[in-house]
Amino acid sequence: MKRAALLTSLAALLALPAAAHPPLERISERGALALYKMELPSGLVTVIDSRPGRRTVYCEIGVRVGSRNEDLELAGMSHLLEHLLFKEGEGPGARKNPAFSKIRAAGGDVNATTEFERTNYFCDVTSDAFEEGWRGLASMVSATAFDAHDVEVERQVVLQEAALDKNNPVAIAAYSVLKRVFPGDPLSQPILGYRKTLERITYADVKSYYGRFYTPANSYALVVGDVEPERAASLVAETLGGWQGLSHRAEGFAPPPQVAPDRVFSFHTLVEQVYYALGVLTPGHAASDHMATEMMRRVLGDGKTSRLYRRLVEQEGLTTQFLTGKYNLSNLGIFAAGGAVDPDRADRFKAILREEFDRIAREPVTTDELQLARRLFSADVVREFETNDGIASFRSERLLYSLPISRDADIDTAAKLTPQELLAAAQLHFSKEKLREIEVAPARGLGKVWAVLHYLIFKSI
Repeated sequence: MKRAALLTSLAALLALPAAAHPPLERISERGALALYKMELPSGLVTVIDSRPGRRTVYCEIGVRVGSRNEDLELAGMSHLLEHLLFKEGEGPGARKNPAFSKIRAAGGDVNATTEFERTNYFCDVTSDAFEEGWRGLASMVSATAFDAHDVEVERQVVLQEAALDKNNPVAIAAYSVLKRVFPGDPLSQPILGYRKTLERITYADVKSYYGRFYTPANSYALVVGDVEPERAASLVAETLGGWQGLSHRAEGFAPPPQVAPDRVFSFHTLVEQVYYALGVLTPGHAASDHMATEMMRRVLGDGKTSRLYRRLVEQEGLTTQFLTGKYNLSNLGIFAAGGAVDPDRADRFKAILREEFDRIAREPVTTDELQLARRLFSADVVREFETNDGIASFRSERLLYSLPISRDADIDTAAKLTPQELLAAAQLHFSKEKLREIEVAPARGLGKVWAVLHYLIFKSI
């Protein structure tokens, strides 16, 4: 028996990576039995959320860089670099480590996304393939091996993506609006870039960009699922502890953009219905009242019990395509409500939206409305935490913006909000002089001919 126990203990020790790791800091969260944070000497912060019994592990390495960091003449750099990191890399000890291929061979799913302020790389693997998956992901991000030829090949791939995006009416409308709201700012340009900007990017540009932004202090790591915390921490320390960037500090986010004074943005193009939205710009994650605006979103337009749904859909039957959304960046956010409506009924649709925005900034929501909004929010959080992907999505945003890792902070804040606090936030953000309108309407007569020609020539509205 003693011999068997000794062999078992020895096997367990051999299964662990040899590298030591910094102390694990326990994070308190209701329902999370093993949630930890660790910071490497390089500044890389890692969160490990152990969920025994999940049978899979989600791994992510995120970098605080996106299209907002690009020079205007080199738009598309962040996304092009994302593509290039899927090229074969050199892992620890100079052994060839084709990261993408190895993760796939282990049965894992691997991908990446580029956004305004983040580029993240992630894989989802079975529990027994965790080490293989993590090593591949770490090598992909920290041990690049692309060359000038790879840049030329991937440039052509991205150019094809950009060409396809020009045939997407939603993308065309979105960037047409952003170009007018944030003139001369990287926010006004497509994340994929333009043909002219993509063709300017050189191998030297990409290498310099990688060296500047892909540093441990400007990144974070995340592991969620069926994994033992000590083993995960040791593996992160072993694979990323030697990652060295040109800088030992985080770059920080871009400053708030200059905003055009325009309040109404109207387009006539090749659509059958009127697409109309009313909204405001907010301070994004920099705002202390972000939870108040989240509760207002639910009162205004989230679900069949919301004010706008009852009026627009149930009472007047104006539309079945309606939503209220909130999107936050580090220092900028968008809060908007809108939908699609028949042109003959568009005026009534617009009037109701204006009335409800005015009402929520003029009088407190009822106690019952706020209580329902809290319950809906809590239920959404519970559903989000049913999957590793959902948990990772929540934790990832917290890591990106240095927010509290525990979900308890948001739930507790929502529980303590009062109708008067929602009213104060609404009066601050939703005053009439801050409202902006966006309308995409059907082109008529000669305008329709011009819309066709303009779209075919410029691929924009």
